[in-house]
Amino acid sequence: MSKKILYILTKSDLGGVSKYLLEITKGLPQNITPYYVMSSEGYFSEELLKLGISNDQIFFVQMTNSIIDIKTHLKSNLETLKIIKQIKPNLIHCNSTTGGIIGRVCGVLTKTPVIFTAHGWAFTNGICLWKRVFYKILETILAILTKKIICVSEYDMQIGIKTMPFYKNKMTTIHNGITDIPEEYKKNKFSENELRIVMISRFCQQKDPYTLIMAVNELNKEGYSIKLDLYGYGEELDKVLNCIESQSNENIQYQGEINDVTPILKNYDVYALISNWEGLPIGIIEAMRTKLPVIVCDVGGNSEVVIDNKNGFVITRQDKIALKEKIKLYYNDRNLLQQFGLYGEELYKQLFSNEKMVQQTMETYGDVLCTIK
Repeated sequence: MSKKILYILTKSDLGGVSKYLLEITKGLPQNITPYYVMSSEGYFSEELLKLGISNDQIFFVQMTNSIIDIKTHLKSNLETLKIIKQIKPNLIHCNSTTGGIIGRVCGVLTKTPVIFTAHGWAFTNGICLWKRVFYKILETILAILTKKIICVSEYDMQIGIKTMPFYKNKMTTIHNGITDIPEEYKKNKFSENELRIVMISRFCQQKDPYTLIMAVNELNKEGYSIKLDLYGYGEELDKVLNCIESQSNENIQYQGEINDVTPILKNYDVYALISNWEGLPIGIIEAMRTKLPVIVCDVGGNSEVVIDNKNGFVITRQDKIALKEKIKLYYNDRNLLQQFGLYGEELYKQLFSNEKMVQQTMETYGDVLCTIK
């Protein structure tokens, strides 16, 4: 039987949630008709159209991440209620903090079962204390309204269980997964006499490109030839640009926004994602798929994707000294780069493929609806 699934997310930007839902959309069986609610047009809505999703399956509702903007939150819920009554979905799958609130409130009001994917809890380590306390209370209340909670990492699963032990049976871990790419886009030969590092992210409080920028700058001053390119956007972009400018180092460059990393990743030797907190970043998996070794911080589910000294290095958050040491290990050993890159690709194929993630997600839908296969 045909089923309708309503996907709710906050932003339509080039972020992990958008990429996650695009991967699910690619793998949906023919008996599922997807609909989408988001705050505005953007990368995600444009990519949906490219996948053949029609305009009448996409809805835009004003949303806010502000805790105190009650007026906008009420308006978001009222508009989403109208959409739900119009399309009558069999299931709501909501994502991100704001999307999760809207989806679960509207789900209980319309008696529609809801699944929520936690792409890193809003009360995870690294977030300021008052926000952690607030969202622990809020998510515990919202868990009552949720049929299933998908955690994108085992790390998030354990945080969720610790915070909401009464809802342990509602939680399941499904790692992010992505579609493979042709061999022509994969790394085969690493640079000689230099090391090219790339970091791609949304620049916000969650990310820490500043430690990376300073580490690379200091290493260049010590005589190493290391180039760092940063791609991205976000509310801290000006701060990132100011940090780059203050180093006065031509080897450190901001390269703008990028929608598709597939053609450019093979031009680098190392993928770095230096963060204060994470869920399970798809960017790391994209690097592994390309056969790139990585450097990440030991936050969120990063250590579930990056096996230290196997496909990359895992360092303590904001540890510039450790970061410099790991970069030097890469710089001095091209065989290490090759070895880590190949191991990462194999790990991606085994654990983080699109097929594996979609299959597990469909099974979770089936647990709720019993008839979706």
